[in-house]
Formats: sequence, C-alpha cells, structure tokens
Amino acid sequence: MSQDRQAKIQAAAKGQRTGANPLLVGGVVLIVAVVVVVAGVVWSSQKDAVQTGGPPPGTQMGQPFEPYPDAPTVEGAPTLDVYEDFRCPACKLFEQAFSQTVGDLAQEGKIELRVHLKTVIDSNFGQEGSSVAASSALCAADQGGWTGMHQWLFANQPTEPGEFTKDQLEQGAKAGGLSGDQLDAWQECSDAGVYRAYVRSVDDQSVKDQITSTPTIVVDGTQLSWGALVPDGRPDVDAFTRIVTSGEVPKDMVVS
Repeated sequence: MSQDRQAKIQAAAKGQRTGANPLLVGGVVLIVAVVVVVAGVVWSSQKDAVQTGGPPPGTQMGQPFEPYPDAPTVEGAPTLDVYEDFRCPACKLFEQAFSQTVGDLAQEGKIELRVHLKTVIDSNFGQEGSSVAASSALCAADQGGWTGMHQWLFANQPTEPGEFTKDQLEQGAKAGGLSGDQLDAWQECSDAGVYRAYVRSVDDQSVKDQITSTPTIVVDGTQLSWGALVPDGRPDVDAFTRIVTSGEVPKDMVVS
C-alpha cells in the first residue's frame, strides 16, 4: 500500500471521527438554454435540466435505494446504511476496501443494504455530475446492471472537480453487463436523467438527518468509523464483516 493512499485513508478516517465535512452552499443559478440538436450540446443541456422523475421501483422519494431487494434475508440481519457519492474520493477508498464484502453479504442476505446516493461534490463545486452519475447507475439497476456499474464508476472516478462523460457512463453500463435492448433502455433512461430528482431528494433527506459527509457508514443505527478498520492502509475485512453482520459497533469505533 502506497504512503499516499495510506495518508488519504487516515484523512478520511479523521473526517469520520471529527464530524461532517462542510458543504459549500452557493447561490442557485437558473440557466435557460436553447436546445441545439448536436450530441454534445444535447448532453450538456440534459445535465443542466431539472428532472421530475419519480423514485426507482419499490422506493420512495427521500428514502434509500436497496440494490438487492430479492435477496433472501437471514432472520435478524442487521441494516447497513451506506451514504456515498460517486465522485467522492474518500468513498472510492471505502469501496476499494470493502465494496466486494458489502455486496457479497447483501446478496447472501446477511445484511440489509441501504444505499443513500448523495451529491456532496456537486454542492462543493456547483456542478451536477454526482446526480447525473447516480441517476445513470439507478437506470442500470433497472436493467439488472447495478453491481457492475457501481464498481466501475468508483474504479474510474474522475479527479475532482472532473465529471463522468457520457461515453464513460456508457462504459459503466456495459461493465454492468448491459447490451442490446437492455443497453438501449438504460441509455434512454440515463439521457433523460430519470432519477436525478430522486437522488436530490435522498441528499436533502440525509442533510435533514445531519448526514453531510461521505462516506458515512451506519450499522444498525450506529455510525462506524470505518477508517479504523484500515490500519496501515490494509483493510481488516474479517473485522468489518463481524461488525456489520453482528450489528454491534465497538465503542472505540463509534462516531459520536
């Protein structure tokens, strides 16, 4: 593990212990654009448009997304709430350390995974890239491609304040296993920004719940200082698994 990555993980862990990262609140600028039928311009106007779509199937506005609703849940399985932003660098570190474990446990029904898609980086830079990526990933979920696209987006995260391009989102969808009619359906949904309003509602609700930084990991209602499980930059997957499957966060790993 490089010293640079270790330093980033330690910084992320410190952020979890000391509380939420501040959101830079800027003025709201309404932009009225003339739609020009040119691919690049159409894509830009779609990003800036205010979308009015509803939530994903089985979900309500402001409520978290459950990626694996059909997984046979073990009786008494703890709830794991993950608050994340596809453009958040610390979220990428968490995903690199524990994403595979979280996905496996959720699909095995050993935890009830609830994903809260946030737009912290959008707020910091006055952009829309996080909500666009999140909506696009939810469109992939509609076609059964959530896991692969979720992993691809974090693995190929642009450097701040960069945003995912339309081509990159398509690569992510293909990484989710989508092709043919499924890919076409995803493309239509993604281009329309169907779930952007839902993503914003989830972010708004999480702020009301005083969750303003990412990643925030909550195990059965108790916030976990996940960085403590990456000593010297090496993730302790066994300890993480014990905590999230038992629903019990050690006192020295509780974020107050």
